[in-house]
Amino acid sequence: MFSPRGIVNKFVDVQENHKEIARTIARDAITLVKNKDNLLPLKKSASLSIFGEDAGTNPKGINFCADKGCNKGVLTMGWGSGTSRLPYLSTPEEAIKNRSTTAKSYITNKFPSNIKVNPEDVAIVFVNSDSGENYITVERNPGDRSYAGLELWYGGDKLIQEAAKKFSSVVVVVHTVGPTLLEKWVDLPAVKSVLIAHLPGQEAGSAVADILFGDVSPSGHLPYTIPKSESDYSPSSSLLNQPFGQIQDNYVDGLYVDYRHFQREGKSVRYPFGYGLSYTTFGFNEARITAGTHLSEYPPPRMPKGTTPIYTDKIPDGSEVAWPKKFHRIWRYLYPYLDNPAGAKADSKFIYPKGYQTTPQPDPRAGGSQGGNPALWDVVFSVAVKIKNTGRVPGRAVAQLYVELPAELAANTPKLQLRQFEKTSTLAPGQEEVLRMDLTRKDLSVWDVVTQDWKAPVDGKGVKLHLGESVEDLHIMCEISFGTCRAVS
Repeated sequence: MFSPRGIVNKFVDVQENHKEIARTIARDAITLVKNKDNLLPLKKSASLSIFGEDAGTNPKGINFCADKGCNKGVLTMGWGSGTSRLPYLSTPEEAIKNRSTTAKSYITNKFPSNIKVNPEDVAIVFVNSDSGENYITVERNPGDRSYAGLELWYGGDKLIQEAAKKFSSVVVVVHTVGPTLLEKWVDLPAVKSVLIAHLPGQEAGSAVADILFGDVSPSGHLPYTIPKSESDYSPSSSLLNQPFGQIQDNYVDGLYVDYRHFQREGKSVRYPFGYGLSYTTFGFNEARITAGTHLSEYPPPRMPKGTTPIYTDKIPDGSEVAWPKKFHRIWRYLYPYLDNPAGAKADSKFIYPKGYQTTPQPDPRAGGSQGGNPALWDVVFSVAVKIKNTGRVPGRAVAQLYVELPAELAANTPKLQLRQFEKTSTLAPGQEEVLRMDLTRKDLSVWDVVTQDWKAPVDGKGVKLHLGESVEDLHIMCEISFGTCRAVS
């Protein structure tokens, strides 16, 4: 509040080629969830119309709102103390118009009433759903989407519906912080393609244009389930609606969060966890299991702690901890100096807090290092799978490895749990690549509340591994006990 303020290194450009990295990350995350009649990729000569404020920019400036505490223009990030200021912004509108000489834009969330549409015209509708940190309220949402729920913001559903009435071909691009309901329009005949573009950052426009025009085949997969209704979630999803006091979560869901919940309840979803389409197709073959470190029931004993450090008890001279003369203090800043170093007596002893013990206690068996016993990270099994591009255009596949633990190992354990995933390099049509995914002891363990340690099935007995392209699209099943893998229909 009263500290010195100034600008440091304002004109030092340290961006180098970071924009290429930002563009690649944003592009690789874009998830194609619908592509009826292979509408995408678009031809550059196609007659295009762009709709939605999410295709443009904040008219007051890309960094006008402090900590991104508003939702104006293309949604690049949520709001809060973890945001960053954009050095520039590539908007979808300008990126599309850089590739198409025929594209028209209507950067509004109200569908124009006097628009003329030809049968071959394609509409690209940009919509979004935002959230952030609760010290800022945006459009009546204090942080999380308590007011908006899982709906699109600013009448996005109506904008899509209006476009679908006029156009026979509609592409929807959704920028969103998480699961968003699509039910009001996703099955409309005119809505042929849907992209979930997440939070793309400064290269929002360039990244989505790369996908829309087929420079790169989409390879993103959903990191969450898209349900058909918000009520399909467990009751804990309504915690935000508690009227008074701090939110209290008793963790009644246990491990059954997202896809684990939907699978236990047997509820159908719009798009499952891990789902994502491509402009090409892939085949999964020749999966094999290789054993690594022996998997015992419990991890081997942790390494003992070292001896307690010994520090000198000699009190330093007061001048070493006193304030320097004529030192300029900044208010609220903490300094390593004592106001009265002479007040420390040589024979004074530290008074321990009530209940504190100076007698060393036995080491907890599950500890030993950051993350616990280092043996938890030993690779116990490796799975290799050959992936082939069986389509007509280059693309990248994502192999997902789900673990099914034996039921007798522990109660209330989800049937399938994602433990590894890997993405191939860009494969040309007919090209193959072998992906390897390692499983650690921790991946095959559950917490034993009695022993207070991680428990695993010895040698992986009864463990099944499932390989595929989403939690509901599994191509291969492996049984560790037999060391065999087979294709599943």
